[in-house]
Amino acid sequence: MLTYKKTLLLFAAALSLAGCSGKLDEPQPDTSIDLDRLQPQELPLLLQGAYKPDGVYYQSYPVWDIYSDDIVSIQGGTPSQFNPAGYDACNPTVEDGFGNNRTIASAYKSIGNANIIINYIRSKKLSDQSQVLGEALALRAFQYSRLVETYGGVILTLDTETDINKIRRDKNTEAEVYAAIVADLTEAIPLLKDFTTPNAACRQTAQLLLARVYLQLGKSQEAGDLAAAVIRSGKFSLVSSNYGQIFQFASPAKEMMWRGVDGPLSANFNRYGLYSFYSPGAPFKGNSPGLTWMSNDLVALYEPADIRRQLLHRQRNAATGQEVTYLLKFSVDTLQSTSASYAIYPYIRYSEAFLIAAEASARKGVVDVTYYNQLRTARKASTKSNGDFAGAAAFLKELENERRREFAGEGRRWQDMRRFGTAIPFLATKGKDATRLYLPFNSIDIARNPKLTQNKGY
Repeated sequence: MLTYKKTLLLFAAALSLAGCSGKLDEPQPDTSIDLDRLQPQELPLLLQGAYKPDGVYYQSYPVWDIYSDDIVSIQGGTPSQFNPAGYDACNPTVEDGFGNNRTIASAYKSIGNANIIINYIRSKKLSDQSQVLGEALALRAFQYSRLVETYGGVILTLDTETDINKIRRDKNTEAEVYAAIVADLTEAIPLLKDFTTPNAACRQTAQLLLARVYLQLGKSQEAGDLAAAVIRSGKFSLVSSNYGQIFQFASPAKEMMWRGVDGPLSANFNRYGLYSFYSPGAPFKGNSPGLTWMSNDLVALYEPADIRRQLLHRQRNAATGQEVTYLLKFSVDTLQSTSASYAIYPYIRYSEAFLIAAEASARKGVVDVTYYNQLRTARKASTKSNGDFAGAAAFLKELENERRREFAGEGRRWQDMRRFGTAIPFLATKGKDATRLYLPFNSIDIARNPKLTQNKGY
């Protein structure tokens, strides 16, 4: 049997873990955990802590959309605080402790909880904890996918390490991080049950997350096979009328596969989450300054009958005096009561399975509009035939645009731009080069871990 040290202390430089006893679901930095006292019945509570967005997603979640060509933001700030205008200019700062540093802090808190669960179950050979183990593996993979997309290589911590000299070290390569993600998801899929709730990982969410990773790695066949398996599962359906229903907390729609949930909140919904960032300013209900909106070229991609236009709102911006288009995806749930108010953050949606399956075929040189048309039909948008595209390259361009229409404001655009080859040309329009494909490690992380090599160009 694996013997743990009696008390484990992991520093926030690399990991932050959950507290003990009744506080296992409340992740806190630099907290000691008595592993000898951990009981199998406490694992679900520890898992619950790993799921928590930790109240930071309203700042870190929109960073890559602002960074891209989808979202425009003139909302300012100081270099050491949340500064959307800096991300809009593709000019992140190493001092940003909010949009940047909180990304890495929240991810490692979740990873810390997952590591304890994974290593505890394995060491104790708990064969009756397969679902919990699968969820912990999927969570760890998801958080590392956030980190590798944001920073490239990061420090991989897969066990409950206690030696500070091993914790404080240089980052692993991007390839090593992706290999760990693939390994975790591959192990998780057969352990997990089918979908029952969007608030937890299941077999289909792990499959689609792995498909997303494979697509980014250029493994089109594997990505397409996994996406098709999700579609064949019969657990989900595409919304065809009320598009905003997908993004409501208590939604009857079967399209949101996995999401982060923050709540119950201490005040009305419209003062929390992405609502307070994306929604229009006065007289629109809420406390948003109204300084962030959709780019004109993105708005122009939607057809008049497309139900996704239901969540586009044209309004005069007081700061510029111009009419702009606001994104209302995160403004559809404002009638929640104060006593039971929640903010949600989409992670994976069913529609992505159709677009991954279509893109996977196109990247093998095949134009097959079947999956593309299924999504477009549900959205009340025009369909195409294979012959409408000159070749796979033209179809890929249309799939890129369809992903823009479908996932606006959901954090996927910058990775799409990298995969479709539009990121570096876009950076050039901002006077930047390929070093700005990633964010810098925050100055706090560098100070805590002098062995950590800063990303190139920062």
